[in-house]
Amino acid sequence: MLIRLILLAMLAGIGYFAFLRRHSFPIHIVIVFSLLGVASLLVLVPALTSRIAVFLGVGRGADLITYFVELGVLFVVLHYYTKFVEIEGKVATLVREIALLRASFEKNTETSAKTP
Repeated sequence: MLIRLILLAMLAGIGYFAFLRRHSFPIHIVIVFSLLGVASLLVLVPALTSRIAVFLGVGRGADLITYFVELGVLFVVLHYYTKFVEIEGKVATLVREIALLRASFEKNTETSAKTP
């Protein structure tokens, strides 16, 4: 019983954090609160997880949750990896442009200093 209270408190904390960051797209907020609602339901009725697991051909409900968590983590890692590569490319482009502008500025500064 204590674990249910701890899990529900943690889910409520995640919901509060998501609510504070509601500058996201509305669909993201709906998805987060839907997932939190499903998670809360599964915490309150753990037998439901076992029934769904048996229906899907998985041995236990805990195994089913583990599989879904692994897929979720993999999705998040791939999402942030692609964002990182994209941002890295943008930073490289910006650094090149700054270097070209700096070289052009220094060249103009040198030529204007030499002419009387």
